[in-house]
Amino acid sequence: MNDSKKLDELKSKLEAELAGWQTKIDEARVQLELGSKDVEDKIRPYISQLEDEMDRAKDKWAQLEAASEHSWADIKSGLDLSMDAMKEAFSSAKKHFNS
Repeated sequence: MNDSKKLDELKSKLEAELAGWQTKIDEARVQLELGSKDVEDKIRPYISQLEDEMDRAKDKWAQLEAASEHSWADIKSGLDLSMDAMKEAFSSAKKHFNS
């Protein structure tokens, strides 16, 4: 498989992941608005972290879109870190939703 095809597959996969995370963030915002003040106070920091990481991921995505085939691996690495941070923040926030 050539690098161009790998890059196209990677972009498709990451685009779907970003869309999924955006949906989760939107759902968390709705839950935040529907919850009590106590829940809001507990969850808001995690939502803020998710939003910050989403912004970083979108920046990396834009870099990936403009990257040459030779530099996409480095950019993907940064994007993966943002995705991991979103997973961690979402897991922490989810614990508060379930309690």
